[in-house]
Amino acid sequence: MTLLEFKDHVASLPNGAKFDYSISNPFSWRGIYAEVAFSIEDIPCTKKDILDKIEMAYNETFQGYKGGDFQYNDYTEIHFEESIGSYTDGDYCVNKIAEIAKEEVPHDNEERLVKLIFVKL
Repeated sequence: MTLLEFKDHVASLPNGAKFDYSISNPFSWRGIYAEVAFSIEDIPCTKKDILDKIEMAYNETFQGYKGGDFQYNDYTEIHFEESIGSYTDGDYCVNKIAEIAKEEVPHDNEERLVKLIFVKL
């Protein structure tokens, strides 16, 4: 998902919408510093709160974990990680989805795929 797609999705939600979760301030993703990342925060927020944090990604210069300055635009890919300096290559998202959905955390993506496809009828 790109920064613009994320922004457009949130903008399409009803004005005054409130959520049980928020996002952190943006930071440079350790996987590819030229891409932006956010953490999911277990605190209530509003649509405006999220849009304000997304806008920060457009308006600031970010430093990569090991150096370099980066600026983000509409076409910048977004990621979710636990914190700046974290790199889980998607495991953070898998674990957070399981936590929010109150599901068992799969051992790996293959296990998750098998359990989604081959269910008892």
